[in-house]
Amino acid sequence: MKGVITLICTLLLPDFPSASAVEFHDGRLYLIGDDATCIQVLDKEYQVVKSIPIPGISGKRIAKAEKADYEASALINLHGKTYLMASGSLATEKRRQLMLLPLPDDDSAAMQFIPYPPDFTTQLLNSGINELNIEGAAVVNNMLLLSNRGNDTWPQNQLVLTVPGFWEQASPAVNVVPFTLLTPTPVFTGISELCYVAEKDLLLCTFSSEATANAYDDGAIGDSYIGWISNISRKLSQTTLTPDGMLNLTAADPAFKGEKIEGICLESIQDNILTLHLVSDNDAGASRLFKVSFTITAN
Repeated sequence: MKGVITLICTLLLPDFPSASAVEFHDGRLYLIGDDATCIQVLDKEYQVVKSIPIPGISGKRIAKAEKADYEASALINLHGKTYLMASGSLATEKRRQLMLLPLPDDDSAAMQFIPYPPDFTTQLLNSGINELNIEGAAVVNNMLLLSNRGNDTWPQNQLVLTVPGFWEQASPAVNVVPFTLLTPTPVFTGISELCYVAEKDLLLCTFSSEATANAYDDGAIGDSYIGWISNISRKLSQTTLTPDGMLNLTAADPAFKGEKIEGICLESIQDNILTLHLVSDNDAGASRLFKVSFTITAN
C-alpha cells in the first residue's frame, strides 16, 4: 500500500497553546493542548465555535510542573454514551490522569477527571516500558490502544493494548507490544498520536523527531511523519507491530518544516481518499492546524 499526502490548507492559532490531540465528531473539531486551559471547538473551516474551559484552571497556559499533560485523545463509548477521552502522558504523578467530556458537549460541568489506577501504571512498567510517556490513543473495535513514546535515551516506541473503561476494572487486561519502524529514520522518531479508520481497518500513526533525552523536557524539533498499518484488527495479536509505510511530511510539503505533529483525526472518506486534520505544537505557545488529503493505493 502506498500513500500520498496533499496539503489542503493550514492555519496558525496564536492564542491556543501546545496542541497535542484533535478529534472530529458531529461536524466539529475538538482541539486539546497539553498545557491549555480549555478545549477549543472549531468547525471544518477552522472557525472557532466555542471554548470549553477546564474547571479550576485560569490563564492561557498551565505551568509545566502542574499540568496534567493531555497528550492523547480518542472517542470512546461507555455505558451507551460517547465521550471525548484525553489521557495525560503519565510521565509524572500529576500527569497520571484521564479527562472525559460527554458528547454532545452542552454541559462542560459534566467533565470528569479520573486518576490512572496505580496497578495499571505498575503493569506498564513491569511489561517492558522503561519510561512512561503516553502520546496517542485510538479505539480499534473493542480494544483501546495507547502509544508510549520513546526518546533518545530509550529509543523504543510501544503500543499498549487494553479496553475502553479500563479504569473501572479491578484487574484490566494489559499487553505491551513493541512498535518498530521498517526503515529507521536518521534520528530517533517518537510516536505522537494514533487514529483508527474503521471503514478501511487502517491504523494511522504520526511520528516526530525531537532532541530530548527523557519524557519531561522539550528539545529541538526535527521532521514529522505519518505512517499506517493495514488490517490492524487482525494484527493486534502479533508480538511486534511495524508500519506498512511512512511519509515524511516535510518532504510532502514545506509547510510542515519545523512543525512537531502531535495529533491526527479523520473527517471523511471518499473512495480511497481520506480527509484528515493534523495539529502541531511549536513549543512557544502557539499551535497550527493542517487539513490534508491522504490517498491510499495498492502497491
